[in-house]
Amino acid sequence: MQNFNYKSRNDGTKGPRILGQILLASGLIVILVPLFLDLDTEPLKIALVGGGAILIGIILSSLKSGILFDFQRRKFKEYQRILWFESAEWEVLPEINHVELIHHTFRTSFIPNGITPTMNGPVTVYKIILLANGAKFLALDFRKEKDAVLAIESIKQGLGI
Repeated sequence: MQNFNYKSRNDGTKGPRILGQILLASGLIVILVPLFLDLDTEPLKIALVGGGAILIGIILSSLKSGILFDFQRRKFKEYQRILWFESAEWEVLPEINHVELIHHTFRTSFIPNGITPTMNGPVTVYKIILLANGAKFLALDFRKEKDAVLAIESIKQGLGI
């Protein structure tokens, strides 16, 4: 295997992506409602409002980030992507001595605000730690142990460890 693509889930874009999906659905509803109901609103206004919501929704829904490893060239890049535009530069991958999988369990607690339901409880995050020269180089988080195990096998194979 020459490449490994880690798609980050904890990059701060989860909220905007959800907002984008809401805007997409809202835009479709705004455009479809006049087909079933008789409205006095001009079709151009409906198209502009619905189309604007769809356009902004597509942009927000396309936000992605992650880390791409190229094991053959011994490089990596941390990227941010909007639509098909990517912002990243290749960097030299240091000599990775050790890769380990740890699980981190903690209790989440959100302060109730009276509006949204609060979820409290234990959460387990599976972390792949890449060590270079005895120090932590990167930490990759996974929600499922199965995904973390598959990823660590791919990384070890790519690095030849």
